[in-house]
Amino acid sequence: MIPAEQWYEYQESYKKYGFDMKPREVKVNKQNQKPKSVISAKDKARLLMLTVFLGVLCVGIIVSTAYAAKLQYDINTIMNQNDILQGEIDNLNVALKKENNIARIEEKATSELGMVYPYANQIVNLGEKKVEVSDFAMTLKEQAYN
Repeated sequence: MIPAEQWYEYQESYKKYGFDMKPREVKVNKQNQKPKSVISAKDKARLLMLTVFLGVLCVGIIVSTAYAAKLQYDINTIMNQNDILQGEIDNLNVALKKENNIARIEEKATSELGMVYPYANQIVNLGEKKVEVSDFAMTLKEQAYN
């Protein structure tokens, strides 16, 4: 600690060079001083409306997010059902190709229906009969008068 006499000497030199060692006193006028945290009724109403608006906005966001999640769930469910149906369609296509195979048709015809291949003398060709018309006008006359 500095003795009081030395302090007095230092204090003089501080004053000489422009330093004031005493703390500044804050003047408080209690009569004219307003509290700084006073909020008017208009401001309170605005804050209340802002709070209500933000609350409604947040609830709207939550509701829209929930609706979007429900839609996505429905879409995923329908896509899963679609995949199941596509699998069934693929299985049916494979079964159809298996049944339409010529070897399967021949095997079913011979075993279940008792069909056999025809002999050479039993084969009849059904084709177009080629008739040569020598005179077209004469043919028309014959057909007209018959």
